[in-house]
Parts: sequence; C-alpha cells; structure tokens
Amino acid sequence: MSLSAKALTRLLDKGELDLVGRTRRGKLAGESDGDLRDLARTLRERRNRARDLARQQRREFRGKAAPQGARPASDNRGTKAKADALTVALKRVGAEQTRRAEKLRAPSQRSLARKALALKQGRDKPKRPASRNAGKGMQAVENPKAAKSGALNDAGARPALMRAKIARR
Repeated sequence: MSLSAKALTRLLDKGELDLVGRTRRGKLAGESDGDLRDLARTLRERRNRARDLARQQRREFRGKAAPQGARPASDNRGTKAKADALTVALKRVGAEQTRRAEKLRAPSQRSLARKALALKQGRDKPKRPASRNAGKGMQAVENPKAAKSGALNDAGARPALMRAKIARR
C-alpha cells in the first residue's frame, strides 16, 4: 500500500524518511550495488524494530504483557503503519536487486547470434537425390467408396435429374 508524502512525514522520523525517499521511483537506479545492499540492511533493521514494537504494544493493550514504558500502550496503529511503510520500501529495494541480478544473467543478443550461427554451421547438409528424377512420383489412388459416374448419389446426379425433369415437361 502506497502512502502519501504527508502520511509518511507523520509516521517516520527524519532518518527513516530519508531512507524511504531513496527507494522512490528513479532514485534506486542511481544507487550502486553496495549502496543498495546497505540500504536494504538498514531498512530491514528499522522495519524489524518497528514490527517488534508494534507486537509488544499489541500485547500490552490486550493485557498479555507488562507495559514497557511509563504508561501502557493503548494502540499500535501508528507503529504498525510505520512497519508497513518500511516493508513497502524494502520490497522496492528487493525488486531492484532482483532486476539487476536478472540483467546480469540474461545473455546478450551478440552471444545468442553467435550461438545460432555455430548451430547453423554445425548441422549436416540436407540429403538431396543424385538425379533430378522423381522416380515413380505420385500415383492416383482410386476411392472405393465413390459412386460410379452417373449414379444417383454421385455429385453430378442432381444436374442430371434436373435436365430430365425439364425434358419431361
């Protein structure tokens, strides 16, 4: 879920806002691989901390755990939203890392063309006859089911019947 800049400003502190801002569209492409790894590590640490705090706060307001601060937590929506915002940013970084890894693994068009040429040159030539004679060639095979010419169930029967009908008038 994408949050507005105003909501992010309210949820995140300045350092986290800067980290999330670095994961926006167009800014990730400018990061080096090492910077991207560091960004992912930092985001993961911050996300895990926010997630753990949200879990603790939830346990506190349900009465399952003792309060950690001066007063018990009454709600964990803000901390949970903060963890979700950091998770979305972390997913963007992961997607960029995956895209870069796929790009390195994909073969170039040049290597694919060379491979195709090698395969083409390596295959055997097609077998061609020594002479240009076709031998026996194609032979007609008579259909035993076909009716003899002039029979009533033959294809030419209808015009023949029509001629006979006209001739009787």
